[in-house]
Amino acid sequence: MAQESIKISKADLTKFTSDIFVAAGLSREHADEWAKMLVWANLRGTDSHGIIRIPRYIDLINAKSISAKPNIRIERNLGAAIVLEADRAPAAVAMTQGMDEAIAAAKKVGIGWCAVRNTTHTGAIGYFALHAAEQGFAGIATSASGPMMAYPGTRVPAVSSNPIAFAVPRKDGRPYLLDFSTGVVANGKIMGAADRGEKIPVGWGLDKDGKDTTDPRAVETLLPLGGAKGAGLSFMIECLTSLLLSNPRLAPDLEDGSIENNPFLNGAAIAINVEAFGSRDMFEAEAARLGQQIAKLPRAEGVDKIMLPGERGDAVRAEREAKGIPVAKGTWDRILKTADKLGVKAPV
Repeated sequence: MAQESIKISKADLTKFTSDIFVAAGLSREHADEWAKMLVWANLRGTDSHGIIRIPRYIDLINAKSISAKPNIRIERNLGAAIVLEADRAPAAVAMTQGMDEAIAAAKKVGIGWCAVRNTTHTGAIGYFALHAAEQGFAGIATSASGPMMAYPGTRVPAVSSNPIAFAVPRKDGRPYLLDFSTGVVANGKIMGAADRGEKIPVGWGLDKDGKDTTDPRAVETLLPLGGAKGAGLSFMIECLTSLLLSNPRLAPDLEDGSIENNPFLNGAAIAINVEAFGSRDMFEAEAARLGQQIAKLPRAEGVDKIMLPGERGDAVRAEREAKGIPVAKGTWDRILKTADKLGVKAPV
């Protein structure tokens, strides 16, 4: 049976989230950045990557798997290519800094690729790509984590549901944003279904015996988006993040099976200066025209509006900013329990 939800304002939820992270040992600056990202995900309807993650993040901080006081530093800068050591910082902090470094490089040489080593769960990775697009750059962000998803022909975790996001600016409108997991769904959606007391569709995940399951609490292995396509894309993301950094993520875990002992991730933040290739004004105008032409095409039966990349999330954000952010009672109860342990009061 589905559970009820409550509604909380953006301001209250952001402050509450930041207070929890400060109580866990983070600086206010880092806590604010992390809270901003999580609430951004909830605002856009990506609840699977929002505040639902707080209890798990606090567990990882307590286990020293996420560093509350990371020593983030640039280890290499060759102009367009940058290596940032995150020291297991929250990804909201490390990947944002990585994208800032990529943008700075793109301003100088046309493109910036910042490889981020040893960060942690990246959350809604579109946040980082959008960070570039809102400043007039094309942005790409991705990350690689440990085995949690089947590879075609296997029935156990082999690759990860590595996410990837693209964002580009357009004239007279919000940037286009495409953000997706290489799994059929992200693990957070399965967590959300469990919190709401709902079953999941067949085809989302496998149980311990490698069989399809509709019980979110029984899922042991995620399934790839588009079969070999999603699995292959995840495989290549591992190559272009972890292996580029000489910091392999998958093979060591597959060899010794210690998936839970290695919670670090590697990421990439890429910024492209469109002016390095042509006219910025023309690019943004043509991006807008492309969307306009697609949106005017004859609609399929039952479709009221053709949504372009990012527009669905923008619409949800407008509604939730006005009416409050819904949070499943199961999720809220887990967060309140975490906050209480840290001595943090919840919003009234």
